[in-house]
Amino acid sequence: MKKIVIDNNRLDDYRDSNIIIRDNKIIFNSNGDYTLEYVNSGDINLDIDIADNVTIKLFIWSNGNDLKILNHYKLGYKSNLMLFKFYYNNNVDENVVIDLNGEYSHLSYNFSSISRGKEEYHIIVNHNHHRVSSNISNKCIGLDNSKIKLQIDSVLDKGNTLCVMDQNSRILTLGKVEATIIPNMFIEEDSVEAKHGSIVGRIAPEEIFYLMSRGITEEEAVTLLIKGFIFSNLVVDMEKRARIFQVIQDLRR
Repeated sequence: MKKIVIDNNRLDDYRDSNIIIRDNKIIFNSNGDYTLEYVNSGDINLDIDIADNVTIKLFIWSNGNDLKILNHYKLGYKSNLMLFKFYYNNNVDENVVIDLNGEYSHLSYNFSSISRGKEEYHIIVNHNHHRVSSNISNKCIGLDNSKIKLQIDSVLDKGNTLCVMDQNSRILTLGKVEATIIPNMFIEEDSVEAKHGSIVGRIAPEEIFYLMSRGITEEEAVTLLIKGFIFSNLVVDMEKRARIFQVIQDLRR
């Protein structure tokens, strides 16, 4: 696992023959597994390119920041981006644009977060070629008095045929939470497979009751359900699991 760090809004010096970092642009030229971590940062603007025939697994971590983000991803021919993100921040205003520019390019976007302030996310996925596909999954937990807004725009222009677009977003509320999901699909082509789902709700009482009937306390039951919700959306190694576990454990203190 290779780590790229943005500290105080600047990319740290990073040397790897498989990627190019220039100013605020990252170009991935070979297959790889990377972590991108935001540290003491609040204003981030990145261009991230995935070259033709390249598969990248990228995990993005942010904890304790006030984020304002504008990130732009571009995928080439047969390129594949598997994006996993975990946030536990103070406030977030994030705009992400993803251009699927090459035929057979594929995006898997998996975002899990625990929100304690005001958070707004706008994800735009442009399906700019034939036979491109996107799968977007958001799972956010809102703590008491938080505000979460998710807007996902899947865009397909006329002439880009045989594309697949899938959206699935869920916000789990713990207390008084203002939660909004806006799942947009702007489709001008008949030859497409498209679906979306959106859910806002609390933990089901019967789930807590079931766990308590097995000898688990109510607090432990809620913690287990939070862990299951967050990790159902992430594929991460043991080191990252431990860091996320610690965040969740600290919530219940």
